[in-house]
Amino acid sequence: MKPETRLSVLYAVSKELISSFPLDNVLKAAMNALAEHLLLSDGGIVIHGAGGEPWINVRALIGHDVRSRPLTIEQADAIDRVLAGGEKHFRKNSIVLPVKANRKAIGALWIDFAQQSVAQDEGLLTKIAVLIGLTCQRYRELCSDGGSVTEEQQAGQIPRIKPRPHTQHDKIDWIVGDSPAIKKVLETTKIAAATNSAVLLRGETGTGKEGFARAIHALSIRKSKPFIKLNCAALSETVLESELFGHEKGAFTGALLQRAGRFELANGGTLLLDEIGDVSPHFQAKLLRVLQEGEFERLGGTKTLKVDVRVICATNKNLEVAVLRGEFRADLYYRINVVPIILPPLRQRDGDISLLAQVFLEQFNKANDRNFEFAPSALDILSKCAFPGNVRELDNCVQKTATLASSNIIGSSDFACQQNQCFSALLWKTDVAGIGNETMHTLNPRDIMSSGLGPYAGTPSGATATMEAPGLTERDRLINAMTKAGGVQAKAARILGKTPRQVGYALRRFGIDVMKE
Repeated sequence: MKPETRLSVLYAVSKELISSFPLDNVLKAAMNALAEHLLLSDGGIVIHGAGGEPWINVRALIGHDVRSRPLTIEQADAIDRVLAGGEKHFRKNSIVLPVKANRKAIGALWIDFAQQSVAQDEGLLTKIAVLIGLTCQRYRELCSDGGSVTEEQQAGQIPRIKPRPHTQHDKIDWIVGDSPAIKKVLETTKIAAATNSAVLLRGETGTGKEGFARAIHALSIRKSKPFIKLNCAALSETVLESELFGHEKGAFTGALLQRAGRFELANGGTLLLDEIGDVSPHFQAKLLRVLQEGEFERLGGTKTLKVDVRVICATNKNLEVAVLRGEFRADLYYRINVVPIILPPLRQRDGDISLLAQVFLEQFNKANDRNFEFAPSALDILSKCAFPGNVRELDNCVQKTATLASSNIIGSSDFACQQNQCFSALLWKTDVAGIGNETMHTLNPRDIMSSGLGPYAGTPSGATATMEAPGLTERDRLINAMTKAGGVQAKAARILGKTPRQVGYALRRFGIDVMKE
């Protein structure tokens, strides 16, 4: 490569790196600029967060939609090696270079060449990797010092590092916990909040996904704008479209007035799409468009509307398995899964149960003008329960116990589980095997393929789980549950830890005739 050509490439990439924020957009523009000047077959930039978790992953757009194509095993392995060792790695027609901040590898720049040109471009790419690292370091300093990106800075100026005092609004005191597991998630939440990247909140039912979505919004530059939420599982496809995109007068029977949808209401702010895994494949295509382009039409309308919305999605399903089964679009998966945040179940949050129980009891006292307290034995009982329903179940348990308590001091004997009347314990004692991996949260695709169809990960103390024989297929488990339930789908759902809707869908998918089976 001629010296003047190298200079042109370096200038084009540098111009993008100092252009604007958020960081994911900057790195994407820099990668595309690199692809325009070099003969690449593929390439991208991977950046990890402060805790080592995946943060930003951008891919060069080279004549195809890269979102639908994951990294190959060889590409992922090379990137992992560079992140672990901090040294460059060569493969045939390929190079992976470390991206460093404060002399520590925080990511990688990986390039697959269309022809033999690794050696002649190595020096140039090494310099670009250094520039990318400096950009990431500058961005992290800006965020950690509490700086904000103003509209003028977003328009093209270099962000200034300006410390500002933390206000009461910056606190996220609705998230209670002091365990290492919750501290790690909070750290990732704060890092993610500083960007406009799409976030996917993963976790079992009741782990507090909405609370963390609110935290991301409250810690972001969008905090003065609306925070809007919608539970996608509770709505039919037509109603879901109307709720998200709005509708025009007369669009359907009962549409007497024009109505703005959730995307319009959240303009400039944040939109939480809960239970995203329950959206139908047909509607996923419509959702993908607005996530990619930021534009849509109201139901029954023709005018194209544009919005600026940060989308946070949440699910208790295993979307990787759903993608493999063709139930969830791969391109939508990559669009929403930019920053995955895995919320730990309560049984993995050592010490947090007592803290949360005290908070819930205080809330109950305030709402009911009472003065209840926990005896040490009561907190001991609570801390030994696995709470399969997580934080939501703990809140329910505290309210129920306080309502029926015989005195202002709640003791161990006041709990339903000590009287064999705990519905949760009875439920999980009956059967804890699941239909499949939809609610399991082993997020590494290789782990998913090797883990099989495992049972529920934990049961309450005192509940003797009746595990099914190993080797049963998903269909076998479903048939067994329906047999135990006498063909009643709602009861089978309770046995499997599913919703009746999920059981009904599984019956149709496997072609099981309830009457015959």
